[in-house]
Amino acid sequence: MDHLMDVEIMEKAADAESALKQIKECIKFKDSKGLKTVILEHKLRDQSVFWEIASELTASLTEENLEQSEYFFETCQRCMNYIIENGNPKELLLAVLEQADSFKDDQKFKCILESVQKILLKLPSKRHHSLDITLETLSAHIEAIPEPKDHNLDKEERKLLEMDSSVLRATDVVLCYLEFLGPFVEEVSMKNPEVTFSRTNPQVQLLIKYLMKLLAHPLYHLDMTFRPKEQEEKEKSYSRVCAERLIDHLAQLCPNFFAMIEEETAKRSLKVDELSDDGKDDEEEMEEDATDKVKNWKEDNLIPERSLACLSYLVRAEGLGADNMPCVYSHKFTLRFHLPVIKAFLEDKHSVVKLKGVLIEKLMFVIPPFSFKHHELDNDHYKEILNLLISTMTFCESKEIRKSCVPLYSAFFGMFTLQGRHRLYEIVFNTCKHSGVVGHTLSLYKEQVDVVLKKHGDYENLFLGKNLIRVFKLVSTIPDGATTALLQNSDRILSVLNFIRYLILRDNPASNLTGFWDLYPTLDKEFFDPLRQAIVLSKSQYNLDLGDVRKGLPLPTENTEFNVNVGGETLGAVSREQQIQVIESALNTFDMMDSILSRIIELADGQKRLVKENQG
Repeated sequence: MDHLMDVEIMEKAADAESALKQIKECIKFKDSKGLKTVILEHKLRDQSVFWEIASELTASLTEENLEQSEYFFETCQRCMNYIIENGNPKELLLAVLEQADSFKDDQKFKCILESVQKILLKLPSKRHHSLDITLETLSAHIEAIPEPKDHNLDKEERKLLEMDSSVLRATDVVLCYLEFLGPFVEEVSMKNPEVTFSRTNPQVQLLIKYLMKLLAHPLYHLDMTFRPKEQEEKEKSYSRVCAERLIDHLAQLCPNFFAMIEEETAKRSLKVDELSDDGKDDEEEMEEDATDKVKNWKEDNLIPERSLACLSYLVRAEGLGADNMPCVYSHKFTLRFHLPVIKAFLEDKHSVVKLKGVLIEKLMFVIPPFSFKHHELDNDHYKEILNLLISTMTFCESKEIRKSCVPLYSAFFGMFTLQGRHRLYEIVFNTCKHSGVVGHTLSLYKEQVDVVLKKHGDYENLFLGKNLIRVFKLVSTIPDGATTALLQNSDRILSVLNFIRYLILRDNPASNLTGFWDLYPTLDKEFFDPLRQAIVLSKSQYNLDLGDVRKGLPLPTENTEFNVNVGGETLGAVSREQQIQVIESALNTFDMMDSILSRIIELADGQKRLVKENQG
């Protein structure tokens, strides 16, 4: 009897081996008919070979087979569905995931998603461990998708980003991945009446973890903007659709986005404190525990900072998942809380990421003036964001982003009390060397002085007297005397001249409310005189250059250089007509400086004469 059983087992094993051999031959030669015959028509039942068959079939679900042998590709899918339906789900899951190391194309990845979903749904309800292994394996493929190149496109041009190969890959894969996650989200969703929702449910925490990973990459570098009022007749981009579907999944698992962000931020602070405390131990103990600390840090499974930043952007700037963000917090608290997020976005060199910082920074537009006290500037984030705004306004290659930063820059000053504003102005005037930024900032300062003077006697000395004189000494400089490059300093110089003209008209020498007239003699000697000489010299030089260009003569490079710089790369030489336009524009700027300077001296002399007449 035992002998007969052994013979029967051997015959079955031989049959299974024979079937496996036939299947491998059919796959090798893409024999769809033979494959269907062995697996589907003969209804293969021996599960001992299902592992190998699943691996072979999965390996054949490639983009190349789909394009060149579509019928064979579909046959492999049908056979795979049969194996999944009749095989052991735990074994099949491992067999399919084994192919993860050979995810050579996205088509194979998407087919594996479909297979894995069916296998996981066959597992018992407590599938946390299997789901964890699966998501870790699948997310590795998504993380391998390269970041899209930065094309520095503005407004309508940004629609072209959807044609970037990396963006196409990312959106295609992410949409399929989110569809794969759908059933597992619904199983534990707050909206599912058949389950009792728990934020501590292992499956809930696992799904949140891997959904948040998508926000760090690839969504972090995708343009997800959508303006319903402006684009209501236009289709949403695939990037936007990815964001909406992801937030929809996340909203079913997390009732309070803000609490999650706050919790993760607190974890980081706690970990930093712990590491700092550990630093106080002696060096030998630190060396012994170094490996353990690194291991513990990794085991904490903190949500990436980029994920938290991207989630904040989608909620605050794009309005997604707004129902899951409490509205009980003040605008001040909200902005203060998001300062690290704004800083991270603005620091990024990628224009799409930097734009997120500009959009979320509009949180400050809802904050009333004078909301922040001057001592809050002790928080370095404010000064860092001020410097980042300046850097973005001046060096960002995207014109849209540069222009968007200008009103934000003004609003930033407006949030603070007068003491805070004056402190910020002095920071800029002491540290910034960019003529355009200094000129614009001085215009804001002038507006503040005007507001102070209109208080009819209730003067705020912060912006007048010694403080005003100190500001003038910082901005009213002609660094190289008569040889100063006026064109490079034109914005600052014109702003200074306009400010001086305003003060002469607004404040007469007799009252001297601003203290400006105490400085006037110094300005006359150290600013007006060298400026006048520099204007004469510059106009003479540029007029000579203009004559040479019109005659077709080459210009000496030490006098006037003509080139266009874009993204750090110098483009080719400009045409003669463009050279003439540049020189004429420069001459107009010098004429404007000369005109305002002459008007200033005329007005000042008139004011002094009136004082003498009144005294006489």
